[in-house]
Amino acid sequence: MRILLTNDDGVGELGMVALAQVLIDAGHDLVVVGPASERSGSGTAVGPIEHGAVIPLERRALGTSPPLQGYALDAPPAMAVIAALSGLFGPRPDLVISGINAGHNVGRSIIFSGTVGAAVSAAVLGIPSIAISSGFAPDHRFDTAAQVAAAVVDWFDAKGMPRICVNVNVPDIDVHDIAGCLITHLAPHGMFSIDLSLEPDALTLRRKPDSRRLGGGTDIDAISANRIAISALRPLESIDDEACSGLAEHLSAAYLGASPTRTR
Repeated sequence: MRILLTNDDGVGELGMVALAQVLIDAGHDLVVVGPASERSGSGTAVGPIEHGAVIPLERRALGTSPPLQGYALDAPPAMAVIAALSGLFGPRPDLVISGINAGHNVGRSIIFSGTVGAAVSAAVLGIPSIAISSGFAPDHRFDTAAQVAAAVVDWFDAKGMPRICVNVNVPDIDVHDIAGCLITHLAPHGMFSIDLSLEPDALTLRRKPDSRRLGGGTDIDAISANRIAISALRPLESIDDEACSGLAEHLSAAYLGASPTRTR
């Protein structure tokens, strides 16, 4: 299988290299394209899109065996996905994997995640995708997450490559100690919260653990119980149009003098 591997931490970071090696050992055809530097929190941003914009690129050795070279762009991971899917770095991949991220991507805060953003971008462009994450340093277990990712790839292959995007979070323990795997829904918040303070000429950001209680069945619950959390993401799915019917009626009455027209 041809796989595009990307991340939001920068091409050559340890999580990416660990996953690349496992995928190489499994016999997959791997192309690596990602940001040249840390781009966490970039979501689905693509960077400059002005006509004639130039995006610097460099080649980097990943240190795998056999040697693999990646392409590092001065751009967010979503742009790396767009570039790779356009055929600039060889044939279009069958699957996109984003990670392994250092830090679980859970809860509704995944909307800000560059790791998840890259996977979502691939799904929007019609390619099945996986976002995979472990915990923060020094507790992250890239080895465990890489083995889980390889198993997820096998599942995609066996199922005929369904065009879905899955967000996978792996607990930081030995793979044989994992207590199970759960299909989860997104927690109402992430693993940590952000405090901002205003300085004379800057904003200072501080992270702190979010200890608010959750209901059952969330991705955070699963990770806390040493289970793999899987969430299926549906990018660009519109909600029931009844939710905004009042707004459409208001605008129609105010400016059009007519009732709103439904498209479906």
